[in-house]
Parts: sequence; structure tokens; C-alpha cells
Amino acid sequence: MKNYTEKILPLIPKPIVVNVLPCTFQFTKGIKIFVIDELENIGRQLQTYLSAKFGWEIPLVKQKDTDKLIVLEYNDDISLPREGYHINADEEIIYITGVHAQGIFYGTQTLKQLIVLKNENDGEIKEEKWEMPCVLIRDYPRFSWRGFMLDEARHFMGTGNVKKILDLMAFHKLNKFHWHLVDDQGWRIEINQYPKLTKIGSKRILMVKRGEQPIDGDQSVYGGYYTQKEIKEIIQYAQERFIDIIPEIEMPGHCVATLAAYPELSCTGGPFKIPTRWGIFKDVYCPGKDLVYEFLENVLKEIIEIFPSKIIHIGGDEVIKARWKKCPDCKSKIEKENLAKIKDLQVFLTNYFANYLENKHRYLMGWNQILDENLTENAISQYWFGKKKKLLYYLRKGRKTVMTNYLQTYLDHPYKIISVKKAYDFEPIPSELEVEFHSNILGLEAPLWTERVTSIERFNFQVFPRLTAYAETAWTPKAQKNFKSFFARLVDFMKQLEEDFDVKNSLANNNYD
Repeated sequence: MKNYTEKILPLIPKPIVVNVLPCTFQFTKGIKIFVIDELENIGRQLQTYLSAKFGWEIPLVKQKDTDKLIVLEYNDDISLPREGYHINADEEIIYITGVHAQGIFYGTQTLKQLIVLKNENDGEIKEEKWEMPCVLIRDYPRFSWRGFMLDEARHFMGTGNVKKILDLMAFHKLNKFHWHLVDDQGWRIEINQYPKLTKIGSKRILMVKRGEQPIDGDQSVYGGYYTQKEIKEIIQYAQERFIDIIPEIEMPGHCVATLAAYPELSCTGGPFKIPTRWGIFKDVYCPGKDLVYEFLENVLKEIIEIFPSKIIHIGGDEVIKARWKKCPDCKSKIEKENLAKIKDLQVFLTNYFANYLENKHRYLMGWNQILDENLTENAISQYWFGKKKKLLYYLRKGRKTVMTNYLQTYLDHPYKIISVKKAYDFEPIPSELEVEFHSNILGLEAPLWTERVTSIERFNFQVFPRLTAYAETAWTPKAQKNFKSFFARLVDFMKQLEEDFDVKNSLANNNYD
């Protein structure tokens, strides 16, 4: 169990202002949680957590009729951002307040990190006491986009594991879950109008050496998908934790699983088999066929009906255009739309769906390969790889961007490539970018591509504690970051991840330098 000192509180992300007072709040069986009706969901989450931790039931109340209280309520600090919060804790009452429920929720996550179990020995009697330091905390995030991306096309995690991941994100005050549901190796979401996407596209021949588990008793097949009912359940779970889920439906590349189900969407007509290896494949959607636009519109229509997110990710990366060069339909489309080159077909397709989404009051997002002079203004880019000069050019033109630098944020990389320190030292805003354009950096995101992540245990090893480092960068002001301080806090923080979330990850196994 962790212990605290006045100098080092195991808080990650590090709050902006923390004052430790010379007193202690003792958690006793008389304690209650006061909530107003609008904050009852947050109160119940805190109630469930604390009751399980302490071993006794903590009631929710609507009246302040006891001496020992945790109070969740709004404040009138107009200078506090939506996601900001205050904690004011003395010996009798803990106030967690904010101008919005989201900030108050984040305050409860900080409260969880402050609680310690103190053992006191008096002769043969051992007494355990739960307590926390009296504190004054004022806190709010640096970036509005604090993200994690999970690739489930390569390996399917399932509802239970995704909910656990959302709990871990909430504990780290992360607020964007980028869900990569579609790729060459699998289609993971039920689309009612196109049942073969899951009947065929969600399964592939088992890669025995990859550690995959067979499905449905078939020893030769691996796969899985989410029904729309399961997706909605996960979305509600995320919303209760103030996490936006951004679905990614890849186009025009990384779609062999789709083409295996509907080969007529390709330039050649197939047939296709879902790949049993990783990589980039030549067969992609045919942007010359009207059928492709009809298909993708219908898919996006159902995605929009399911997901409340204002942003829909369409991928757009690593599109090999070899098939387009020989395709008569593509050549006809180039002539019809007065396009200059083969590559312009991707810009045309991207703008088509950006406009489609805008008409549905949504925004298109894609990896930075979608960037082009002719790309619609409202499209959001996600930078992962490529020339920095090109990125800076578009940032200076006003393009909104999320930073996901390949050699600095990819959680599937081994620790010898991205150590915890290197992860912590990642700075989302390029040093060459002038201050007036900093607001065009929405924030950062750490992706986990799951080619070699075949279990939740491997997930935990790859993700933690590097995601913990990114969480601090996304929240804490740059001037307040310090790796020595972070590491000192991380030791106890990792113990809590193991105690509360069953994240078994030895610090000794990871490269911190």
C-alpha cells in the first residue's frame, strides 16, 4: 500500500496548484457523500469505488446532516475551465467542486489517488486506518484532446476489457477514446445493411504463432465483432466517465476485410481473402465506382446513428494507388471531375465524405496523409509520420491537428525504442511553431496497434506506465513537468493501478531511461 509525504503526493497527472495543510482527513464508517441530483451519477461511481475499497457501504445523501462528508457540488469560479475542479479538504469535510460535472468528475479521480491505508501497531493490536492529507487543489487541463487509440481490427478485446480500459482512461483524466474498428485484418462492428461485413469480414484464418485464440469452437478461425447493442452499452459507459468515443472506419485503404465480404467495391472485383499477415495491401476501395460512395454513405449513416461523437475518423493513411492507375472506372472519374492526377482521387473521396458528414453536423478526421491544398477546411488531421515542414505549413494555415508522432507515442513500440522517459519528454507543440498557432494543436493521442498484443496482460505491459506519462503531458502545464518528480510519484501510482485495476506491471521490466 502507498504512503504519502507532504512533499510528494502520488498524483498523476500533476495538478496545477496543490497546497498540503497540516492536518489529516480520516475515513470512518460515519462518512457520507453529499450530491445534488445532477451529479448523482458521479456520486454513485465514487460511492461504488470507496465502498469496495474500505469494505463498508458509504451512503449518498441530499442533505448535509453529518460531520463527515464528501461534498460534490458546483462552484461559481467563472475563471475555472469546464474540465477544471477544486478540492478543499479539512479534517471534517472534503469539497470537490467545479463549474461543470466533468471537472467535478476529475476531482473525484484525484481524490482516489490521495487516499492511503495507514497501519498503526499498538503492541499486539494492529489497526488499519484510511486517510488522506488535508489539501487545497485547483486544477484544469492543458489540452482539450487527451487521447488513447485502440486497434481492435488486428486483435479483438471484447466488451469487458474495453470497459476496463475506459476506467483506466478516466483515472488518468483522458477524454478521447479513438476506436480503430476496421482494417485489412478484420471488421469489428455490426452494420445492419451489410451483414456480410461481420459474417465474413470479422473472421480470418488463425495465426497459431501469434497467440490467437479460436472462436466458436473452430480451431482454424480467429475473430469477433461488437453488436450495435454492445457498442451502445460501451458508449454509455464512456459517457458516464466523460470520454468521447471516436470511431474509425478506414477509407479508401486498409479495407481488405471489407473487400472479402463485398469484392465489387474494389477495382478488380476480387476475390479476396482476409490477410493473415500484417502490412500494406494493394487492394483498396475503388473511388471510381458510385457503388463505393453508396456503400460508405450507408455505413456512415449507421455509425452516426450509433455514435454521438461529433468527429468520425476515416483513416486515409497508407493508400497504395496501383490499382487505380489501371482501373477504367477510376480513369472515368478523373475525367468527369476534372482531376489532375490519380492521387487526386483520394482528396476527392475524402472531401466527398467530409461534406457528407458536415451535412450531418459531424466533422471528418484522418491521418495526416489526407492533408492537401484542396482538402476541405473543416477536416481535422492526426499527425503520425511525414515531413514536419508540411505539418507546420498546414498548422500555420489554421488546420486543427492532434499529435501522434510515430517514434514518440506509439505504445506498440518496445521500451528500447520508446522508454518511459522518452514518452514523458514528448512535447506535442513543435518548437518551430509560432505561439499564435499553438491553439491549432488540439492535444495528443497515444495509439496501440495490436498486431502483437494478443491478451489484456500484454496490453497492460505495452501501455503502462507510458500512457501514464502521456496523460501528464496532456494535462499538466509544460513548465511544471519534471521527470524526476513524475518517477517519484509513479512508484506509488503503479501500485494503485495494480490494487484497483489489476494492472500487473513490474517497474523493473521497463526501460525508464
